[in-house]
Amino acid sequence: MMHPEAEKLVQAGKLSRPDGEKLSKLQAGACVVHKSWGAGRIAEWDLLGDRLVVDFEEKKGHPLKLSFAIGSLDLLPDEHLLARRVADLDGLKKLATENPAELVELSLKSHGNSMSLDALEALLSPRVVSAADYKTWWSAAKKALKDRRHVVVPAKRTELLMRRDAEGVTPADAMIADLAKARDMKAKLTALARIQKDLDLFTDRSTQLAPAFDEVSNTVRKAWKLHPKEALQLLLARDELAEVAKAALPEGSFKIEELLRDARPTLAEASSALPAALLSRFYRAFPSAFPERAWVQESLNHLTKTGGRAVAEIAAVLDANDELDQLAEFLKRSVRNRQLSTDLLIWMCKERNGKSESVFDIDLGNAIISAIEDDNAAGGPKRVGRLYDAFAEDAGLVGEMVKDADDDELRLFSKRILASQVFDDLTRRSLMGRLIKARPELQELMENNASRQESALVVSWESMEKRKVDLEDLVKNKIPQNKKDIQIAREYGDLRENFEYKSARQQQAVLLRLQSKYERELRNARGTDFVGSSTETVGIGTIVDIEDVVTGAKQTYTILGAWDGDPDKHILSYLSEMAKALIGKKPGEESEVPTDSGASRKVRVVAIRPYITAAA
Repeated sequence: MMHPEAEKLVQAGKLSRPDGEKLSKLQAGACVVHKSWGAGRIAEWDLLGDRLVVDFEEKKGHPLKLSFAIGSLDLLPDEHLLARRVADLDGLKKLATENPAELVELSLKSHGNSMSLDALEALLSPRVVSAADYKTWWSAAKKALKDRRHVVVPAKRTELLMRRDAEGVTPADAMIADLAKARDMKAKLTALARIQKDLDLFTDRSTQLAPAFDEVSNTVRKAWKLHPKEALQLLLARDELAEVAKAALPEGSFKIEELLRDARPTLAEASSALPAALLSRFYRAFPSAFPERAWVQESLNHLTKTGGRAVAEIAAVLDANDELDQLAEFLKRSVRNRQLSTDLLIWMCKERNGKSESVFDIDLGNAIISAIEDDNAAGGPKRVGRLYDAFAEDAGLVGEMVKDADDDELRLFSKRILASQVFDDLTRRSLMGRLIKARPELQELMENNASRQESALVVSWESMEKRKVDLEDLVKNKIPQNKKDIQIAREYGDLRENFEYKSARQQQAVLLRLQSKYERELRNARGTDFVGSSTETVGIGTIVDIEDVVTGAKQTYTILGAWDGDPDKHILSYLSEMAKALIGKKPGEESEVPTDSGASRKVRVVAIRPYITAAA
């Protein structure tokens, strides 16, 4: 009903009837809001003076002409938070202290049931909750809101705080509806996460979640070509929800395996955006997504294209499917061809006692130095520091790399560290100290070979052929048989208590490491028949007669290639300590040679003759 005074103004033609009706509501004591001056309370009605006086929160006793007030003021309901902030600020402060969840819900009701966290803070701070206390207050409010499932607290500040207010609709049904109403895949992913968070609200999960699963399938089927990254994440999140809820996907659902096959060319790039929680699920789908054993090569292809988190997940899937031999072969080839990413190199260092054990050797050390030098030459991208730190700061790393290296490899590796410009003096000295600690003979090698020409591993043709046969037997027989043994042992049951499985896996590590050793040695080997060996001094391909300086006892030794040693026949590898003590000596010269007891004895070189003549 229109106020009598307002009716007079309408009758006099000074106000329209709609304006008169609105003016009738803007009576003294009513709470209003202005878009610029905020909330206030009408303090005075002065129709004769053609004005209203409003006490705004920051502007008390502010007069407004009637026509301006009618057009610019909006009446606030008594329960609106702004009205209560004006009329009962102390009551709101008490509510903030005693029932923060109720205050949040009141804010949402007053704001159309959804608002950003920034908007909530602007509404309550500093008038209701002081700026200094707001962060602590909001933490308490979030905890209290956990029991109010119809209020959705966002995981990120960029998302909206929402209140569901649909009569007769359960919170579970409301969450399914939110998923259906979400406009893009990012919003649907957020809605799906909320469903998983409040899964306990679903009483019949298979039935209630079916519409959500169908919604995801239909969305991905239509949009994956335009948005492969988002589609992949949404489908994986759906599968995770189905697994957690123990709910089967409806018949005809778009499966992750289908997406992997269809999006195969862009998978590596699409997977780069996946959170860590979904990476494992992504790569675990490979064996069923790709026919026969194509999944192995697909996984290996991803190793050099993805980041550090993905490397670990790919290796775990290969390991779980007993494909460590394929991983080892790939890593060896990549080390030789210098095709390893920074993330993969760092992972290999971390896994040196695990999945990369068989390829953790001095070749990897050379590959790491090359990668650091290449990155440095290219201008030093941000990731250079990570690899440099992994190599320079891990106290045990370089020592473990060189433990199986031969003397020449060790000497060349050391010289490379000393010559590299990427290491500062302190780091260079530290690395050399670790190498000498791991291989004490290095110091003598560096001193004795300061002017020595670089040389390959010298071996007889016979021993080289035998080593090739041994390697072929490893690759074609022993390693494949070991792989079968692992697969058979896996069928025996619980792997934690499966002795046969553990034993077979340990043997696999030994065989793969031996394969790497043989391959490295054969790459560095130089075959010879020892023809033309000089007899001026003791050397490779000579027979030397010696006598004990004290007892006069005489012995004859043949010094041949690295793999030719046969103590029972007095044939020495030139890398043996006995041969090293004799090499370079002339007839009549003396030398300290080791004994089986660990002591030494002094011997004199009596005569030297060529091995090939004796053999002939």
